[in-house]
Amino acid sequence: MKTYLYKILLITISSTLLSQAQEAAEKKEVLPAKLAIIAIGPKPPRRFGSPDGDKPNSAAALLPPKPGEVPPRRLHFEIKEDDKKPLLKPKSINVTFNNPSHFIEVPPSRILKLQRRDSGGNSELSDYLSIAPLKPGSMTVVLLRPTGKGDKRWVSEPKQYKIDLLDDELNNKRLAILNLSRRPVKSIFHKDKKMIPAGGFQAYECIEGLELHRMAAAYGREDKIIYNTALRLNKSNRLLFYVLYDANPNTNDGRTVGLFRTSMPEEAKKEDPKETIPAAEPEK
Repeated sequence: MKTYLYKILLITISSTLLSQAQEAAEKKEVLPAKLAIIAIGPKPPRRFGSPDGDKPNSAAALLPPKPGEVPPRRLHFEIKEDDKKPLLKPKSINVTFNNPSHFIEVPPSRILKLQRRDSGGNSELSDYLSIAPLKPGSMTVVLLRPTGKGDKRWVSEPKQYKIDLLDDELNNKRLAILNLSRRPVKSIFHKDKKMIPAGGFQAYECIEGLELHRMAAAYGREDKIIYNTALRLNKSNRLLFYVLYDANPNTNDGRTVGLFRTSMPEEAKKEDPKETIPAAEPEK
């Protein structure tokens, strides 16, 4: 009888320990995904007028862009604390316009539905953008491009391009060039000359033993220069990230291809999920 009770006790303890182990495995922390959103597109034209409308004797001033000419500055989304609970936790993410951004942590492996606040002074939110599930532990930059025109350029859902900075494709790379413009672009990196087609991507490793690397890009029959510079890459721990996009020549020094550039430190890629992506150089 004692042996029988002892066996029952062992089975009970084993079942309890197994159940606890399963619960611990289920509750094992899943690495969050890290996300930054940067809107890339033509700058709106500068307009001057009276901020006071028809008020007499009011001085002319630089007017702000119309709401649809620029992307929303902030997008909102909700996170379920538990699939069994209907309670939602609201969060938001900043959207920068042709400027560096910050990363925030978001839930991985699920669609992220982002909403914008409607213009006109009300507080209503409307659907704006859906981002496909991100991998746990990834560090993704989502580049947005407008789909409208003029003062309605950013009203409808924008196009998006995702790039994971921790992807194997960027391992040991020091320069990445992404051509989101509609024009093929001639690219020079040291002595390496390539034609990057519209939508094309090119990444380079550092060249050991060289202090300076010539970097240049041009487009069109006249080889209109987008940039032409020399940088030290072999001693740097940063990934330089260049994005070419369709620009308004009236606000881009007469060029129809614009340049957004930023840099990503290696240590930030590995350590700090809220590290700023600092600008490598101001946009010309």
